[in-house]
Amino acid sequence: MQRVKQKNRRRSLLYFELWINPLYVPCIIIVMINLILLLIGDLAVCALQGFYMGVGIRESAGLINISAMTIPTFLFWLLLSWLLGIYRRIHGLTPNENGGSLRAAFGRICREVFNAQQVLRLGIVWICTSLFAVFWQTWYWNHILRHDRGISLRFTLWFCMAGFSFLAFWRFAWSIFVIVRVLARRNRFVRSLCYLSVVAIILYQIPALLLTIRYHSQKYTLQESDELPYKTALVFGAGVYQNGTASSVLRDRVNTAVELYHEGKVDKLIMSGDNSDRSRNEVDVMTALALQDNVPQEAILQDGWGLDTALTCYNALQKFGEDSVVVVTQAFHTTRALYTCEHFGVDAVSVTADQSIYNIFSWMMWYLRDWAGLTLTWIHYEFIQ
Repeated sequence: MQRVKQKNRRRSLLYFELWINPLYVPCIIIVMINLILLLIGDLAVCALQGFYMGVGIRESAGLINISAMTIPTFLFWLLLSWLLGIYRRIHGLTPNENGGSLRAAFGRICREVFNAQQVLRLGIVWICTSLFAVFWQTWYWNHILRHDRGISLRFTLWFCMAGFSFLAFWRFAWSIFVIVRVLARRNRFVRSLCYLSVVAIILYQIPALLLTIRYHSQKYTLQESDELPYKTALVFGAGVYQNGTASSVLRDRVNTAVELYHEGKVDKLIMSGDNSDRSRNEVDVMTALALQDNVPQEAILQDGWGLDTALTCYNALQKFGEDSVVVVTQAFHTTRALYTCEHFGVDAVSVTADQSIYNIFSWMMWYLRDWAGLTLTWIHYEFIQ
């Protein structure tokens, strides 16, 4: 009875506070920002694990199928999290003590953050959710996508461990964020470092953004490439599987270049990549694909030393004497390829080779990697080389 009275009293105080202070709602949201960020991040990890399940099955890479495989896993995660209460203590992470040195405060906050995560309960939720995801998505493959994928114990263990590594990395990043944010409230030096870090991160994006805008007019799709200004296609290499077959990214680049050739938009193909045994001979695989699609041998030039974007562009001019090319690569790579070609004195336009439905997890990683690399390339070319 006493507990019910206390609960009613707290509710009345809350209603009174909301009535006299309209800013109380945003304050509640700010206080619970730890919980909100953690919940969103945990669900994102579930999604990444679900995307990993779609590797090798293109039909599962579509938005509808990914939603159908991922949303039930979300709901299962939320149900178990609510039953075991793994988020109940998260929103209360605050600097409880004002005294002591920065080092002592750091230790106290680290212990508080670690204890609030309730690692044992979190592990139970993760294992149960991973097993649910395996069985649910396998059922979806078999009955909806019509792919016969039996349950494999080895794959299930790998799936759980891969997802656990994602979760551990995310939880570590979240813990660092919370610790730094709490310390920043207490210490002016930490707060200044945080401001400087945010400014540096924002400034780092500017070169990549400006380069993307600058080269937008030089980018074409296969459907928009009725008249291209240049007649030589520069095809960038990509991965080759262990069995010697081209990856979907590499196959799409070659297929796009072959279509340009058969439509008379280009009359020469430069196949550029790493042709060492270690890379499983990218250029030979690319050439074989083009020959199978009835491109004559005399129309194909081979650059076995196109080990990266810079060498591919450099070799186009120095080895083959081509000072104007049509770059054939995926959309995430076009800006960096065009900028690199211009740096080495090669005029270029691009035709995107996104013909397949790529796995979304891989697609996201490609875009993030090239976006980060674009600014690094700009720094290298403008200030170092």
